[in-house]
Amino acid sequence: MTSGIQQTRNPGPFKPQLRSRLSCLRGWFPFLILIVALGYGLLTTFFLMPERGLPASVHNATPASVSEPANRLKTEYLIAPLEQVLEKKLWRQQDWQRAPSEHSGIGYLDAPVTFRVTVENPENAPVNKWAVVSAPYLDRVRPAILKENGGFNLLPEMGDLYPFNNRLIALPQWIWPITLQPGTTTLLFEVRNAGPTLLPLSILEPESVISDSAETLAWRAFVTGLLAFALLFNLSIVIKLKRPGLAWLSVLMLSVIHSQLVMEGFGLWFLWPDLPEMNALLNISLPLCFIALCQFTPHFITVSKASKRALNAISALALLHLLAIPLHFPLLGQGSFLLLALTGGAVILGLVLKQYQDHVSARYFALSLLAILVGSMISALRTIGWAPVNSLTDSAFFLGAASASLILTSGVGRQMLAERQKRMSSDIRARQEQRLRADIEQDYARLLKTHSVTGKPNRAMLEESLDALDSHRQPYTVGLIQLVRFNEIEQALGYRPAEDLLKNYLRQLNSFLKRILGDRLVMINGYALASIDTINHAFAFHRSDNPDSDLASLKELMNWLGEHYREGRFSFSWSPSVGIAHAPEHGDDAPGILSSAGFASLDNRQPLTVYDPAIAEWQYQQQMLMLDVEEALGNGDIWLEYQPKVSIRDTRISSMEALIRWQHPEFGSVPPDHWIPLAEQVGMIHPVTLWVIDRACRDHDELRARHGDNIAIAVNISAKDLAHPVFLEEVEAIARRHDTNPSDLILEITETAMMADASAAQKMIRALSRSGFRISLDDFGTGHSSLGTLATFELDELKIDRSFLKDILYQPTRQRIFRAALDLGEALDLDVVVEGVEDESIAIWLQQFPGLHGQGYYWGRPEKLKS
Repeated sequence: MTSGIQQTRNPGPFKPQLRSRLSCLRGWFPFLILIVALGYGLLTTFFLMPERGLPASVHNATPASVSEPANRLKTEYLIAPLEQVLEKKLWRQQDWQRAPSEHSGIGYLDAPVTFRVTVENPENAPVNKWAVVSAPYLDRVRPAILKENGGFNLLPEMGDLYPFNNRLIALPQWIWPITLQPGTTTLLFEVRNAGPTLLPLSILEPESVISDSAETLAWRAFVTGLLAFALLFNLSIVIKLKRPGLAWLSVLMLSVIHSQLVMEGFGLWFLWPDLPEMNALLNISLPLCFIALCQFTPHFITVSKASKRALNAISALALLHLLAIPLHFPLLGQGSFLLLALTGGAVILGLVLKQYQDHVSARYFALSLLAILVGSMISALRTIGWAPVNSLTDSAFFLGAASASLILTSGVGRQMLAERQKRMSSDIRARQEQRLRADIEQDYARLLKTHSVTGKPNRAMLEESLDALDSHRQPYTVGLIQLVRFNEIEQALGYRPAEDLLKNYLRQLNSFLKRILGDRLVMINGYALASIDTINHAFAFHRSDNPDSDLASLKELMNWLGEHYREGRFSFSWSPSVGIAHAPEHGDDAPGILSSAGFASLDNRQPLTVYDPAIAEWQYQQQMLMLDVEEALGNGDIWLEYQPKVSIRDTRISSMEALIRWQHPEFGSVPPDHWIPLAEQVGMIHPVTLWVIDRACRDHDELRARHGDNIAIAVNISAKDLAHPVFLEEVEAIARRHDTNPSDLILEITETAMMADASAAQKMIRALSRSGFRISLDDFGTGHSSLGTLATFELDELKIDRSFLKDILYQPTRQRIFRAALDLGEALDLDVVVEGVEDESIAIWLQQFPGLHGQGYYWGRPEKLKS
């Protein structure tokens, strides 16, 4: 019963629902962070904000307009509260510091600062003016004006944290009506601010205040409108593309808009004029800008996992800073946040610059960071007094951040267009794939029967036609034509032109076969020949009772194939090789007959070859050897034997030559000349050479123990090795691994191999020689090198081929040739080694030449080290 209940329970549908809800939650996560941060800021502001000061009485009378020019101001400051300045009459002292200008800041100060402003009125009568401080983001401004009796009259306190009903008019600036007496009037202003400390004071006419404010509000409203439009555009992109990560850009823009509204005094007091605490959210919105920028980065440009973790860590620190700021912890304030913002900005800038050259999105990001940097720099210069305080510098960060947001929004829009283009391209490709699939289905039968390049019947169709003949036990002949030069022609002309020439050639060949073979030709799906691949093409014909007739047809075919192929401006030979196999003598079925014809076509000694089992066995052995060589290097079937090189006069062993041996499990002992040339041809010789050098270096310690510390090892290398670009580095690495000095290795290369590509060989031999390896010219006298060319190689040893010793004791001419070879070695300052010394009489005759070395069975046969 329990089992039945468990089987009917299906928790599967809940998982998709849970994933859907989590996905929805991730989509709204940036906005949740925004709401939670603002809520936290409001709660901490209401519970932790100190009690607001009571404003003094406000003069609501509007002063009269006067047409005099602006009064001259002198601004100085003292780091002290206003109460202390008034109580101790510090305003009379002369040790006040001169402010850079009335429109410049003095930096970030935690303590209250009192500014002393002196205003000159050159008129003989009092003048009514407005004192305007165009910095609505200041936390508190407490002004006082000197009275005629020497005391001070306190004016209403203003600031973000004070009631807004103290404003003279509903404008962002703090405005006080003042009366300037003839002569000099002194004003005191206490400024407390969590941000930059400054006093951008102006004594203006009411009309100019209102007009200037209107112009400033107009362009700021325009920028804010652009930002709001970009915000709506970004939200539409987030919804349309379903990429919630881009919503962080919306959070950035909301935070920038709110920050600027607070900075301009147009915060939420419009909705709640009796709750100035709303404007304290500036400390929340600025960190939110930074968090949003960090979180937006990995969704806009490609970053690694480590970089994403670093951005998350920086965002977490910014969030902790956001939570700690309202609690007034020590060392946490504007300075710590600026330090964190600079660190995060450097990380983001590094990620952007890394991709700047390759990705358009990174360029958009770079421009946005540049805009933020310029805005921040202008704000910083304004704060420290190096730039004036005005509507532009007050909004510098806002303008930079707004420009960055607009740039990023345009970048996101570009991504949307690219995404749209990709989707359109995907739709187009999908339709194309559908059409292609329909075409493939329509041509399926044809593709199964024809070769994809030539359009001729393929191997399957050929075997099907031959099987029909086998079923009727009809004798026939198969010819396989191998176009040896096709790959060479394809590399020279390109695959498309080469394939076009091949198709035309096969069309001509198809017609020629029909003409010379007539009714005897085996038709393959309506064609005279079939394509095994682009190089191999086969045909078949019924054997006649007269073998001479078949032979005559094949000779006529070979004459046609031997002619140069001419097509347009091209005239060349395909170098065809034809293999012939007869059924049923050379195979039991169609695949066997084709295989026999293929083996015959591989014989490059003649253009037309009839299958011979002995030749096929040799070719089979060669192919199997190349398949088994790598395994033999590892399982011990291939090993090294060492033959000494001796000083002929004293028979002292100077070096040992490493000779490779192979005992194949199927073919027995395989001499090196039976497989080394093929290994060079198919590209297998290089790993063999590296294996030999590695094994020789491993055996070097044992050879030194037997023959002395100065013993060297000679190893044969190939022309393919000299052409390998990293051969030097590979040999050096092997020598280092076995602690073998390069001078203990003699690299032997034949004269013919060295002259195959003289320039490349010369370059590699020079590099090997300068790295300490000794170079030996092997089998000298069997190649075709000139003495001038030979002298350009950096050699250490010359090995005279054994052919020089044939009948040398009885023929003076051969003796003179031998002496000339020795003179050549002496002229090139080379050690000379004579190969193939097997008789005592020759060894005794060679003792007349001082410094000569020899190698041969007379002194020792190659032997394997006993391990």
